[in-house]
Amino acid sequence: MRDEDSKFANQIPNLSDVTLCAVDTVNPDLAARALDITLSQCQFADAMLITHATVPTRARIVPIEPIASLAAYSHFMLKRLADHIATPWVLVVQWDGFVTDASQWRRDFLQYDYIGARWPNADTGKDIGNGGFSLRSAKLLKTLASDRFVIESDVGEDVLIGSTWRSALETDFGIRFAPAGIADQFAYEYALPRQPTFGFHGVFNMWRHVEDRAMFEIIDALDIQTLASPRGVALLKNYCDLRKFNCVRAMYRRYREYLSVADVAHAFVHNGLSDEAARNYVTLCEASLAN
Repeated sequence: MRDEDSKFANQIPNLSDVTLCAVDTVNPDLAARALDITLSQCQFADAMLITHATVPTRARIVPIEPIASLAAYSHFMLKRLADHIATPWVLVVQWDGFVTDASQWRRDFLQYDYIGARWPNADTGKDIGNGGFSLRSAKLLKTLASDRFVIESDVGEDVLIGSTWRSALETDFGIRFAPAGIADQFAYEYALPRQPTFGFHGVFNMWRHVEDRAMFEIIDALDIQTLASPRGVALLKNYCDLRKFNCVRAMYRRYREYLSVADVAHAFVHNGLSDEAARNYVTLCEASLAN
């Protein structure tokens, strides 16, 4: 190793108790991208991409059968992830959530069994938090995998952890959830950050962290159901508001390969816009195709 490489390696956080992990059989290339971005900023004990495909990545590939639904993904994260983690903690990332500022890593994060971006509209005590970029202890993983916790609904695995099961996890198993202030240092999702954070989650936030040219490649590579999801539509709205018409064009062109104008307008309404506002955004998107 060259001297300058050694010096740089000594400057990045050494998360020797943490495994870096992504589980993705829908957009594995993009999950690999998130892993590699994170690996460029931190040292981990291990790094793995759990997927059905062989894709280029610095992480090792752990093969599984394709995960067919969000419910199946939640089941894997709750009941099977523990089998793959040999370190005291795991940092879970997704294709749209990764480390953005390694200097914000705090050893204090390891005092807790679960940290995810705070949900600003949830009740206190049920607001920690998002699983797409989250730190989880092996103790939590093993507890969740036990027969005590039965999955009886299709709600997301992070909602089960942070809301539905939180009281039992704390009271009966001594699971420690990070307080809101620590969670806000760790990551953000729906609440705009008031300070630099270690990472983030949410495709609708990617415009802050990914250059436009790289976003064009991501947009082209994304599974259309992911791109046209409510979170994807929120990103399209953000690009419209920012007047980033090259990005609007890239997204909307892919939408119109699968969706009608009325479908896109309905998607905006589904995201909380009025009919008039939705029509205005669609008009803006249509105009982008002509330029």
